[in-house]
Amino acid sequence: MKNRRREFLKFAGIGASSLALTPFLQHAETHANGDVSALPKRFVFVVRGNGLRPYGIVPEGLEECGKNRFTTKSVVDQSLAKRSLHPTMKSLEPFKKQLTIIQGLSSRICKGPHGGHFGVLGAYTSGDHAPPRRETIDVTISKKFPSIFPHLAFHIGSKPEDQIRYLDISARAKNSRTPAYASPKLAYKDIFGAVLSDDRAKLEVQANQNLMDFLVDDVKRIKKQLGASEKEKLDHYLHGFEALRDRQAKLTDMKGSLAKHAPPMDDKYTSEIETHRLEAHFDLSAAALITGLTNAITIRADELDVRYQGFEHSRMKEISLHEIGHTADTEGTTDRYDSNWKQGREMRDKIRTFQMKLLAGLAGKLQTVPEGNGTMLDNTLIVFFSDAGSQHHTNYNNMPTIVIGNMGGVLRPGRYLHYPSYNKPGHRIFANLLMSILHAAGLPGETYGDPDRGLNTEIDQSGPLAEWIK
Repeated sequence: MKNRRREFLKFAGIGASSLALTPFLQHAETHANGDVSALPKRFVFVVRGNGLRPYGIVPEGLEECGKNRFTTKSVVDQSLAKRSLHPTMKSLEPFKKQLTIIQGLSSRICKGPHGGHFGVLGAYTSGDHAPPRRETIDVTISKKFPSIFPHLAFHIGSKPEDQIRYLDISARAKNSRTPAYASPKLAYKDIFGAVLSDDRAKLEVQANQNLMDFLVDDVKRIKKQLGASEKEKLDHYLHGFEALRDRQAKLTDMKGSLAKHAPPMDDKYTSEIETHRLEAHFDLSAAALITGLTNAITIRADELDVRYQGFEHSRMKEISLHEIGHTADTEGTTDRYDSNWKQGREMRDKIRTFQMKLLAGLAGKLQTVPEGNGTMLDNTLIVFFSDAGSQHHTNYNNMPTIVIGNMGGVLRPGRYLHYPSYNKPGHRIFANLLMSILHAAGLPGETYGDPDRGLNTEIDQSGPLAEWIK
């Protein structure tokens, strides 16, 4: 192995230190060694608020499965090959072979009238404003596939002036929420700042590098003057400063590949319209994955006070996502806001259509990049769901989920799966889906998170979803 690696380095005309700084070259070395299985896996979790309505994701011919009170005595397992997707999901038609639609999973360990918060990705109870009890699956996976940015997170809120927000769905550890970029402009500067053409931006990047060098040297100097216990404490600070400095150095060293794939800085990055900023976050996500800067991304696609004012719909410019959640959903029903059921469905369909296009755009970009015997999409999993399950003011009995990817053949996509209802024989929980994802990441386990003690003992809460994973 060492000889083959030396031959590769000689062939590439670079030193070992440069190789360690460039994910592209790491991938090239993997190919030179013939070990395609060593390529990193990538995971993107996209979480929307206010529910993902069951009727809005069922394919043609399975409309019965989209009814709120649909029940089945056994797992509905249908191929998507000869079925058209729901009209709001048309953008995902080119990815049907990589697509899995899953319904019927419950997550009643979650609490909160508007969302399960950390409990959804962590499979534990987490009510409104409660701190996280432990790390969530996105952070766990990021440790398995580290990169320059171990984990990137993005947040869409209603305040365009926000720079950083702490997610209510992702946690780094107990009592430690994941910080997320709310400002696409700040995210661009931090992630791709090394390739900004603006002279002021270049000076700022260089100043940051000089500051990190100074801090590291200064901390090392101070360390010599301290006792053993104080030195141990200071080591934690030194490690942090060195990590920041080294990351900036790596980004600068990767300037060529970053410049090739960095998205253009346009008006989306400073727009006051939420949908524009979300588009920018997806652009950044694709570029960060393609350049190898990260292998794990979490996107908070919206929140209750977001207004979808970028759409041509009079009501959507006036009311928030929370208020849209209270509009009527079916004919003959009413809710607290002055919209008929057709308007309610229309607004939700517009939002879903937009979000599906973003997923398709991300998948499409990854599919254009060759990797191994296929493309980057073959080694990526994109998971989309709502932290509120199937509806506003949810009971978490159904957690509709859309997944793109097969993780190099570990998963069996191209299907619609619908599990029996809560406490019915054959019912499975959302944690079983999370265990499937962990299995695909090379982190298999028979349990994840807290068990649902409201389920009958006959209901199997262990292991991955047998129908989905090979």
